[in-house]
Amino acid sequence: MEKQQKEEVGIRYLLALADRKHKQKIYIAMVCSVLAGFLAFVPFVCIYRCVAALFHHTGDFKTILSLGIITLVSVVLRFILLGSGMALSHVGAYDVLYSVRTKICNHIGKINLGFFSENSMGEVKRILMEDVERLEIFLAHQMPDVVAAIVIPVVVLIYLFTISVPMSLILMVPVILTFALMSLEMFIARDVVAQIPTIVGRLNSGILQFISGMTVMKTYNLTADSYDNYRDAVTGYNDIWVETSKKIAPISAILKCLVESGVLFTLPFGGYLYVKGSLSMEDYIFFLIMGIVFLSSFNNILNFAQIFSQISSGIERVRDVMEIPETTGGSTKLPADRGLSIELRDVDFAYTEESTDVLHHLSVTIPKGKLTAFVGASGAGKTTAAQLIPRFWDVNAGHIYIEGIDIREIPLADLMDHMSFVFQEAFVLNDTVYNNIVIGKQGATEEEVYQAAKAAQIHDFIVSLPEGYQTRMGSEGVKFSGGERQRLCIARAILKDAPIIVFDEATSFTDGENEHKIQMALDQLLEGKTTIMVAHRLHTIMNAEQICVFRDGEIVEYGKHQELVEQQGEYAKLWATYSEVDDDDERY
Repeated sequence: MEKQQKEEVGIRYLLALADRKHKQKIYIAMVCSVLAGFLAFVPFVCIYRCVAALFHHTGDFKTILSLGIITLVSVVLRFILLGSGMALSHVGAYDVLYSVRTKICNHIGKINLGFFSENSMGEVKRILMEDVERLEIFLAHQMPDVVAAIVIPVVVLIYLFTISVPMSLILMVPVILTFALMSLEMFIARDVVAQIPTIVGRLNSGILQFISGMTVMKTYNLTADSYDNYRDAVTGYNDIWVETSKKIAPISAILKCLVESGVLFTLPFGGYLYVKGSLSMEDYIFFLIMGIVFLSSFNNILNFAQIFSQISSGIERVRDVMEIPETTGGSTKLPADRGLSIELRDVDFAYTEESTDVLHHLSVTIPKGKLTAFVGASGAGKTTAAQLIPRFWDVNAGHIYIEGIDIREIPLADLMDHMSFVFQEAFVLNDTVYNNIVIGKQGATEEEVYQAAKAAQIHDFIVSLPEGYQTRMGSEGVKFSGGERQRLCIARAILKDAPIIVFDEATSFTDGENEHKIQMALDQLLEGKTTIMVAHRLHTIMNAEQICVFRDGEIVEYGKHQELVEQQGEYAKLWATYSEVDDDDERY
């Protein structure tokens, strides 16, 4: 069973991910490589025939000329096949990489967001970039070469046995020793090589964190050496390769020598047979040449063996991601109402099986077409509860209903169509302003986009840009402030016009002017919608229909602002603290 699983993780699984038309290019490249490999031996066979004819005085000009023409044609055909095979293998390899990356991206777009909680950005990047990129070397170079290195020696060896059995057997000695040492090398290095992907993932995460925190590093005059995560990751990466080299370098050196040592076996043994009269001179010369050429084809197998463990571990991680179950929905569609009611009933939730529950027996009803606010201290569970409604994660226990329908019975596409999101961290693409807004509604007209931007209080700013709506954003374009990015995200949501809004209040880190504009934009966005707002600035939710106060994963009280203040409970404490801080900010 374990052997079968290992085989599935390897080449067969990789090719199963690729489209049929892409695999055909790889297969044709293999055939070209095998044929080119056979043609590489044709000149040596022709030389052998020439030598035999000269020794036996049976050769004439016509025979020698025909052998020369065969040699020339074989050389030309070999290079044509090599070029064709290389072109096909590279095109096929990059097509396969595109296919695999597309399938991974499509798949992780449908799986539970817990995957991203358990895997760092560096690990996800490693799977999509390094692990998949290694497959190109394997598909474009290794697979055609290895197939040729396996098929050709077998066929050539059969031919050599027809000439001399003893000399063919002596050629098998370095082959057997090579495979024995190769197996030993892979056995010794397997534990160390298995750690490399984890080390590389940690290194990627450390680099990303170091770059992201560069401003803080410079502020406190910290160097890369003083940043523990980065330093430890680089040191670990260096140590693992030093350890790997120490373990396998001696065996690799011996293997290289063995592959080039054929003549050391054929020269003395063939000479002995020739002196005894058991081997002709032409056969002796032919085996001396083949002792050099025949074993050199095993270099490709050596290279394959040395990187196969890394490739197979990469394929295994790709398979692990692809085997994560997709979040599936039912077939019950939501009504096309302006607002939809939501109910969380006895919900328990933890991010992983090992972690403690973030939410405990949470129950709340969110009225349709009204604003419900989630408030509480950091870590109280308010954002998590809001993100469970669009099924960013699935509950561990309990149910979430929209209009009385369990969200797990709703098709995912339909659920997403009925929701808009405005997160605290505004996400923008490295694309034009126009394309960043039109994400909210594919196929929207220009007028609809402009109206959404006007409602979000961002239109005037956009038209003031050098290229207006066609101005590029992101690392290569214009940099927007936090408030401007938030209004752009609100424009997306307004354009989508979904009946449910999940809003992680974005005014926490904005100045007064931007906050005022965002509030004006929200008046347009939230009108008549069922809104769940995770509130940080309490004055923004004073008019909410319902305020739910979270503490330690539970709702400890709920009601309107004035009611909760008069109860002198948890919300009253939050309000008193918030008001005091707000007064201090105004004084400064």
